[in-house]
Amino acid sequence: MKMKKLINIALSAAFPMVVAVGSLTSCEELQFGNRFLNQQPDQIGINIDTVFSKKYYANQVLTKAYSTLHYGIEENILGGDMQEAITDLSYSTCTYGGSKLLYYNGAYSAGNEGRNTKYLFTESSTWTGIRYGWLMIENVDRVPDMSQLEKDRAKAEARLIIATHYADMLRHFGGLPWIDHAITVNEEFYFPRQTFEQTVNNIVGLIDASLADLPWSVESANDGRMTRAYAMGLKLRVLLFAASPLFNWSEPYLAGEASSRLMTWYGNYSPARWQAALDAAEDFMAELEKNGAYALVQATEQTEEGYRKAFCNAYFTRHNGEMLLSVRKAYRNTYSNYFCGGADNYASAQCPTLAYANLFQVKENGEWKDFPADFNWENPTVDPFANRDPRFYETILTNDRPYKNRKSQLYVGGLDRLTATTDGTGLLMYKFSQDYTAATSIGAVDCWPAMRLAEVFLSYAEAINEVNGGPNDIAYSYVNKVRNRVGLSDLPKDMDQTEFRAAVLRERACEFGYEEVHWYDIIRWRNEEAFKAEIQGVNMYINKLNPTGFTYKVFTVTPERVWKTNWSPKWYLSAFPVNEVDKNYGLVQNPGW
Repeated sequence: MKMKKLINIALSAAFPMVVAVGSLTSCEELQFGNRFLNQQPDQIGINIDTVFSKKYYANQVLTKAYSTLHYGIEENILGGDMQEAITDLSYSTCTYGGSKLLYYNGAYSAGNEGRNTKYLFTESSTWTGIRYGWLMIENVDRVPDMSQLEKDRAKAEARLIIATHYADMLRHFGGLPWIDHAITVNEEFYFPRQTFEQTVNNIVGLIDASLADLPWSVESANDGRMTRAYAMGLKLRVLLFAASPLFNWSEPYLAGEASSRLMTWYGNYSPARWQAALDAAEDFMAELEKNGAYALVQATEQTEEGYRKAFCNAYFTRHNGEMLLSVRKAYRNTYSNYFCGGADNYASAQCPTLAYANLFQVKENGEWKDFPADFNWENPTVDPFANRDPRFYETILTNDRPYKNRKSQLYVGGLDRLTATTDGTGLLMYKFSQDYTAATSIGAVDCWPAMRLAEVFLSYAEAINEVNGGPNDIAYSYVNKVRNRVGLSDLPKDMDQTEFRAAVLRERACEFGYEEVHWYDIIRWRNEEAFKAEIQGVNMYINKLNPTGFTYKVFTVTPERVWKTNWSPKWYLSAFPVNEVDKNYGLVQNPGW
């Protein structure tokens, strides 16, 4: 059956914007490079022929495509929550956020996939970005005042924007309906859902087609534009995800029509898929060695504060030499501290779990060790949050730390502790807060780290481990590069494959907390234990008789997540909206939904 309206996503939202090019972009929405991507149109009502008759207008089609890229610090994602809030790393106190409304209580379904969910399949920005990308590819060659090099680069950037959107959706849904051109309003079409393998191959095909016409890196003025480095990093991310057990296994994660039709897995296990990921990583490393330009941000002084600042600059600072792609937006009516909790926010917060805090190593007698599993919280003899991995202090706010020109107060009754002792976890998210207050952060431009070099390093190490059946010296070296950047010692060199895999995943959790990495790590490894974990917090009480000045009480956050006792593998992938499936254009629902 052919239909004229594919997804309200692709036409009703995206197409009208083509003929009204005057609304293509807004500096209030997005800030990319200073020189290229901040241009605004001068008039409304320009038709498509006019748009591609002049370089100035054509560039704004590309600008609009860029403006649709995912921005993780976004109020409409999960209804105002961070993605980590639905993992074992964090808990949200936001009563109107998607975490509590849909995920903690198990209420999420195909019927309410949309606002407050973790992706928003019917959100126009994704499909608008894909459409504008194809418009650029199909029409830029007719622009008379653009050189061939400019045209080729524009098409390469557009392909990579499309690939980025599809790569994002792949991690939420598996195989997808594939849009391969700019759909017209009167077009008769039928775009059925592809297999997982077809979708992966199409994404990789777009990436490969872009490589020759992209620069390896860009100057500061063009920061935010696509590069060959990001393209190759994205290829590695996609292939590593695809090679993981969620899709690359001897059986599907859950039976159903989509699984039978190979839309949610490959249909078998093949070590060649891990090899493909490793090949992509080695290709990246070869280009990095040849071209340079990127490196992990290093500390200027070998102190806890110096290491913490280096880590902060790595994920937050624009054009830092580590960021392969960044996205930036400016809040106009609220402030960046929205997610972080504390006394001057909206009485909501992202709260790291005690288990997450305990992942960060502690320094004892000059040696880095795992935080002791048998730590006596009831009668501590040392401060449990002292001498931690410097990333801890940039990611998690705990008591008595520098915060907003004072010391934080997260003890019960303190200024920054939520009112009820069981509301939250007793800890607060610090990452991205930058010590902003309501007065200082309105209009601040926060950089979203869409991809960092550290991810490539850890993915490389992981791929080596899976291909070789254990780590080699190269795998160890790339994990150690990430650890050494913040002053941590090398990993012990006696790990087997399972131990090294766990170490890599732990480093990814510590390095990329609140950067939307952990969710995909736990689903691709089919880690149901992370979903069934008991969510614990810790209350701090002033106690001057204790050597630390405080005592602590561990508690279980209530109400407990439905996943703890009622877990189903269906949660690994999201549901397609039921109203989209019902349109009969070939969108087969994911198993269990």
